[in-house]
Amino acid sequence: MVLMALFTTFMTTPLVLAAYKRKARKSDYKYRTIERKNADSQLRILACFHGSRNIPSMINLIETSRGIRKHDALRVYAMHLKEFCERSSSILMVQKVRENGLPFWNKGRCGDSVHVLVAFEAYQKLSQVYIRPMIAISSIANIHEDICATAERKRAAIIILPFHMQHRLDGSVDIIRNDFRYVNKRVLEHAPCSVGIFVDRGLGSRCHVPASNVSVCIAVLFFGGGDDREALAYAARMAEHPGIRLVVTRFLVEPNIAGEITTVDIGDSSSSNSISEDEEFLAEFKLKTESDDSIIYEEKIVKDAAETVATIRKFNSCNLFLVGIRPTGQLVCALERSECSELGPIGGLLASQDFPTTASVLVMQQYPNRVPTNSGSEMEEHSPYVDTESS
Repeated sequence: MVLMALFTTFMTTPLVLAAYKRKARKSDYKYRTIERKNADSQLRILACFHGSRNIPSMINLIETSRGIRKHDALRVYAMHLKEFCERSSSILMVQKVRENGLPFWNKGRCGDSVHVLVAFEAYQKLSQVYIRPMIAISSIANIHEDICATAERKRAAIIILPFHMQHRLDGSVDIIRNDFRYVNKRVLEHAPCSVGIFVDRGLGSRCHVPASNVSVCIAVLFFGGGDDREALAYAARMAEHPGIRLVVTRFLVEPNIAGEITTVDIGDSSSSNSISEDEEFLAEFKLKTESDDSIIYEEKIVKDAAETVATIRKFNSCNLFLVGIRPTGQLVCALERSECSELGPIGGLLASQDFPTTASVLVMQQYPNRVPTNSGSEMEEHSPYVDTESS
């Protein structure tokens, strides 16, 4: 009996503690979106990348996100996505990690990972932004689970994913791997927070730009809906940086022909709720920024989809577009569908080779209320010290 009691105690105590910890951690996960009532609260970003080629633009994107608030207002987890190949060398390297507890990188074998670590550590020292580099090693079929589980554990408000195509400076496009397109789609489906897909055309050039030299023009194309509000909320945070200029353009249908545009019925109640939330959000945004000369808000009245596209094509002086994946409204319903559905109609237009711009694009999906995906992972952090908190 005594042995049974001891056995039961030893078995149940860890399970109860783990369940309590999981519940406490979930209740602490308050901010799953960038749009929030308390705009001064800490912003947590899980920034994913494929290799060292993505680093300069990713660091420049982080730099634009930090604003001028206290240094702990931004916390970034930089995740290097690596495919786990079923080869003996890869398996041995992972097993070695598990046996001796060391992170999965060393100067002799993983030069690319070392360069990544050095780049982020150098930026952290210069900018005072908290950055934790880490590496996810999974099969392509499961790597989205690592991303979602890490976002949940770190309580991220947004996951930033690299687009599966790499844009060159001459306008040509390289497909890194089509598999990563499906990784992005799975993350969009299962993410526990908002998601941004980053179409990189060399934001701030192909090298890191020091904070004092940052001069970036950001354009938000606003049609309506939660995704567009999330894009504008992120842009508003970026606009706190002294080197950022923000242009917000809201597209409206010309009143006398509004009924002539073909629309898709998505339900009167949800549509009217979205419109009222948009109006409230924009009114608050204009009130907060009316005295800020670095922020311009304008409204464009257009009559159809063709005029909408023609107006968008005139945006040729910005460095970064922020748009929603699923904008709402009559104009968007009339636009042609994008080949890359994960970018939405506006993001797909801006990311296409036919669009005359060198600006990068960040396409946003705001977190909806759904059950997140949880799973195990083959993920090890670069940091030499143990992360004892879920921060």
